[in-house]
Amino acid sequence: MMRNHMWRGGILLLTALALFSPGCGPDVSFEKQEIALQINDSKITLEEFNDLLKFEAYADPEMDVTTDTSAQFVKYLVHRELMIQEAAKLKLDTKKEFIQTIEKYWEATLIRNLLDLKSAELKKKILITEDEIEAYHAGHKDEFSRSSGEAKAMIRHILESGKLEKKMKDWTQGLEKSADIIINETLTKGK
Repeated sequence: MMRNHMWRGGILLLTALALFSPGCGPDVSFEKQEIALQINDSKITLEEFNDLLKFEAYADPEMDVTTDTSAQFVKYLVHRELMIQEAAKLKLDTKKEFIQTIEKYWEATLIRNLLDLKSAELKKKILITEDEIEAYHAGHKDEFSRSSGEAKAMIRHILESGKLEKKMKDWTQGLEKSADIIINETLTKGK
């Protein structure tokens, strides 16, 4: 099971490792750090290894960090690094399709992070009153067979979600209104 998870989580780990790989992060001398792994010219310090292992354990809450899982993780990192190095030798990292995939992943992650940030910011400004909860409950009594405390919590969540969705929609519409957007309909219509 762990092996399957590692392959599925490979893209996440690849991204994390790329941040720690030589040339991708701050220029820190490896001489002062303990090297946990070296695969050809690629070095992973003990600190980086521990960070990667923590990241993997965070991504898979069912994973117990033991001597066995650490050994499997080392094998996985070595195998993955060898594959990355071979792909780089073949210059696969310079292919248009690869670059487009990375750009799409980067854009999707950036948008997700923006939406999470904005959602958290807007959620702080949402206030649900007792009157709103009671009015919603009165109009939907048949939907709530739970205790009043559980029903109240569910209604609060429903109302918060609805208000947040509206605030997010208003925010995105505001972005559109404030942007200079030109659409050439002749070129964008399907052929």
